[in-house]
Amino acid sequence: MKLGELAAVIGARLVGDADIDVVRVCAVADAGAGDVGFVGHAHHRVDARVCNASALIVDVDFAADCAHELPCASLAAERPSVALRLALQALHPRNAASAGVHASAVVADSATVSASAVVGAGAVVGARSVVHDGAVVGENVVLGPDVVVGVGARVGPGSVIGDDGFVFDDDGVAVAGVYGVVVGDDVWIGANVCVDRGLLRKTQLGRGTRVDNLVQIGHDVVLGEDVVVVAGVGISGYVTVGDGATIGGQAGINPHVRVARGVRVGGQAGVTNDVDEAFAVVAGTPAFAHHAWLKAMARLKHLDGLERRLRALEASTTKEKP
Repeated sequence: MKLGELAAVIGARLVGDADIDVVRVCAVADAGAGDVGFVGHAHHRVDARVCNASALIVDVDFAADCAHELPCASLAAERPSVALRLALQALHPRNAASAGVHASAVVADSATVSASAVVGAGAVVGARSVVHDGAVVGENVVLGPDVVVGVGARVGPGSVIGDDGFVFDDDGVAVAGVYGVVVGDDVWIGANVCVDRGLLRKTQLGRGTRVDNLVQIGHDVVLGEDVVVVAGVGISGYVTVGDGATIGGQAGINPHVRVARGVRVGGQAGVTNDVDEAFAVVAGTPAFAHHAWLKAMARLKHLDGLERRLRALEASTTKEKP
């Protein structure tokens, strides 16, 4: 649709050419001509100044301060999260799925698709793959050879790949993801794993990555190649993890955090800020250098004794005063 039409739909003030054609909403860093980016975090604000998007959804304060510095049109919204939801609905409408194989789908002769399953438009089901009862292969999804999609998913027993992320706008309305999940070659996904579909970019699991049981991988997450994610980990939306990193059991990573290649995150750590140093080892909550964390924990054991000594010293000093 025209950018002016989109501005009216989402209730934003347009600064720029209303006649620009726009076709999709995506991450600022991935945006090109015809794309509308969403500026919702400090990282996005840096990307916004050098982006190739046709327009950006921004909050009114950012627009007031920086609209003249942006290389494209801006859609200034009082509530950007609501504007984002409306823009996604306008440019990425969902069609109701019905059982059967869409006429434009490609299913190998050696594949097996249940009569109650759904294979969407443009989907590809590879040789010897099996799609079981009630399963859904969405639009433009590609399944390589020997994939089994079971009742509720059979990437790992009970796992769900491609559900909507945990995203709500300022009105409390759920925001549905419009991008899928890309699982690279030789990826291993354990039992009861949840990988959310992308909101502004595809969620990605790089080649050779290993995901243990009971892991949550949020929307728009990008895991590099040969990443190891141990059981019970929670990775929030928009996180990027570099090649060869290891995330220890029950660790958590905050939204928008970037973890460099080869980083090792200790078990139960809470990563609240970027880890920029390649091959760093971090632990604790908030996570910091592992060797410093070990020293801090060693000192922690002596706090009670230090407190008693301090109280005794204060008491003796008080008694000695004339």
